[in-house]
Amino acid sequence: MTKDYELVADVASYQPDTLSFFKALAAQNVRAVIVKLTEGSANGSAYVNPKAAAQLAHARAAGLLVHAYHYAKFKGSQDASAEAAWFVQHAQALKVTPASVMVLDIEDQQNANWATADANTFLQAVKAAGYPHVDLYSMASWFWSGRLDPSKLLAKNLWVANYGVTAPGVADVGLWQYTNSFEIAGLQIDMSYDFNGFYSKALTSAKPVTPAVQNTSFSDDLGDKWTTETGIFTTKTAIKLRWGAKTTSSVIALLPSNSVINYDAYSMHDGFVWLRQPRSAGKFGYLASGEEVAGRRTSCWGEFEES
Repeated sequence: MTKDYELVADVASYQPDTLSFFKALAAQNVRAVIVKLTEGSANGSAYVNPKAAAQLAHARAAGLLVHAYHYAKFKGSQDASAEAAWFVQHAQALKVTPASVMVLDIEDQQNANWATADANTFLQAVKAAGYPHVDLYSMASWFWSGRLDPSKLLAKNLWVANYGVTAPGVADVGLWQYTNSFEIAGLQIDMSYDFNGFYSKALTSAKPVTPAVQNTSFSDDLGDKWTTETGIFTTKTAIKLRWGAKTTSSVIALLPSNSVINYDAYSMHDGFVWLRQPRSAGKFGYLASGEEVAGRRTSCWGEFEES
């Protein structure tokens, strides 16, 4: 493949954190860099890249666009939520802005054999924390085998690794990590082609996933705070649809597994993450999509996608 696309590098603690290294990247026409921040969760491996702060700062100083990634160790929605909280906590501490792409790197054999639902739980939690631009990285073989289902993933750009070939091997991907031996300053590093410009064109925190309602909040008559967000939720267990966002509210129906619900807002209160379903005549239905503790999702009872 000829170099018709912008180059994007990714770095971790194995790569330098010096300004000269990032200037060398810029001199080789690399447009952006994706820095590993974290791995696992506070109750798991609790890993933070010790070079992350310097790598982020020096990449910016070299004129590169800066993004961040988390290496997944989770298996199950509760673990996925905990790892998302760990990632967001350190991204905020390192002043990674909502204009950056936040990437889930999922490729560990510890992950679930069918990892799409867990990945979506992680990505949704990152978006809910105020980072609208999310993506997912994995090996092409994970998509071939069905461990990850692109049609159901919340991330739509997708970053795929596949070396020694002339194409990514997965249809419609946005970023292709085509080599792990790109030479920079005497070192060999990972390098990717950015087909869609998702990483190499400056994004803004104002570019929403759902433009009309992003970052709008309101309080209902009971004093519970809601955030507007349009999306689709598919249940993975039976869930009660209610006339109010309380467990004491009257039940409209018991939704079976694989029910598809359009929602326009969410709220975290009383131990649950509630979704609001618009209904006819200006009415709404409400369902609990999972559990929350102190404003952080701890479980997810279905899969999310953009509407």
